[in-house]
Amino acid sequence: MLQNLLFIGLGGFLGATSRYLVSLLFSQSPPVGTLIVNVVGSLVIGIFLALALQTGLKQNSYLYLFFVTGVCGAFTTFSAFSQHNLVFLIEKNFMGFTLNVMANIALCLIATFVGYVLIVKFVNT
Repeated sequence: MLQNLLFIGLGGFLGATSRYLVSLLFSQSPPVGTLIVNVVGSLVIGIFLALALQTGLKQNSYLYLFFVTGVCGAFTTFSAFSQHNLVFLIEKNFMGFTLNVMANIALCLIATFVGYVLIVKFVNT
């Protein structure tokens, strides 16, 4: 149990610091930074889902806990997504709100699928 927490914590440190660096790169447009981390995180989660299903990688393995629970859990951020959308609504920017919600949902689902398919195709070839 302690080792699991250590791997999650190390992954969380990398994910959170990476998230912060991306937010610095996109400080002029915070919703874009949030979209990027959510799409990239979704891609990585799709890859690890496929690895887990195709290779028998256990969800409690150190690798899975490090990347999915730790890195992706700290890197992607639904709370920032919610904050940006609330600001759009408060400012009555309904177009920004709609585009941000649609882009995050569509692109993150697509990225998860792409990550999954890449691994399934790679492992089965």
